[in-house]
Amino acid sequence: MKWREYLGYVGVVTGSLTFIPQVYKAWETHSVGDLSIWMILILLLNVTIWLIYGITGKDKAMILANSIIMILSLMMLYFKLTF
Repeated sequence: MKWREYLGYVGVVTGSLTFIPQVYKAWETHSVGDLSIWMILILLLNVTIWLIYGITGKDKAMILANSIIMILSLMMLYFKLTF
């Protein structure tokens, strides 16, 4: 693996970690009133675009990062619609 790939995987970890506290707090408190549904929808659009970009470029780190963030974003959307 080249240093660029290692850097990509560090980015996967740090990028994905940013969403975990918010998803956990929403799940634990059943409170998402302060979250904007538009922010979640724009985030999902952004992640979808980056995921497609990663897939077409065969960039494993980008695919992994955006897949994880998409799952966490979909969880936030689910919480926003159900809580």
